[in-house]
Amino acid sequence: MTYSIIVLDKDRDLLGIGVVSGSIAVGSRVPWARYGIGGVATQAYTNPALGPIILDYLGRGYDPREAVKRALNRDKQSSLRQVAAMDWDGNASYYNGKNIPIEYGGFIHKECVAIANLVVSSEIPEILCKSYYEDIDDDMGMSIIHALMEAHSIGGDRRGDRSSALLIIGLTEFTPYYDRILDLRIDYSKDPLKELERIYNLYRRL
Repeated sequence: MTYSIIVLDKDRDLLGIGVVSGSIAVGSRVPWARYGIGGVATQAYTNPALGPIILDYLGRGYDPREAVKRALNRDKQSSLRQVAAMDWDGNASYYNGKNIPIEYGGFIHKECVAIANLVVSSEIPEILCKSYYEDIDDDMGMSIIHALMEAHSIGGDRRGDRSSALLIIGLTEFTPYYDRILDLRIDYSKDPLKELERIYNLYRRL
């Protein structure tokens, strides 16, 4: 159904989430983040409430593993969920419910965590994280897009990729009420990553 990546850049005090799916409007449900707290991707048979619930637990001082566990304990259908979480120190955790669509997987590498389900290969999370660090530069957004493109190049979502999103949060003049540096969404497209890259490049020029 979906593949996602969460990354932290401590030097620039930024956290980014990139996601691609065969579903429509993936950006409205999967990526959640809060400055100084962390980021969450919630997918498979998505329970979007898990995003803010896990962030609340992170904000109360629980590590990502415990925050995910406590949130899932409140979900009567946790076996249908796939979740990744990262705190603002770069600690990460992920969960694969036993009834989520195959192929699926999760991977943690440095300050990156990735998850995927209903994809062509269970190696996609590893490809996401390693591609991000192989291509990392001063532009977090483009590095995330390039990592997503690597996953897409081997097949991505088994249904075909149809929507994408890129969320980057950091300290703004409106924090804590608004901490989004960037929030781009492609809700339906035959090539959502190419369209995301095009709009991102327009954003950078502006």
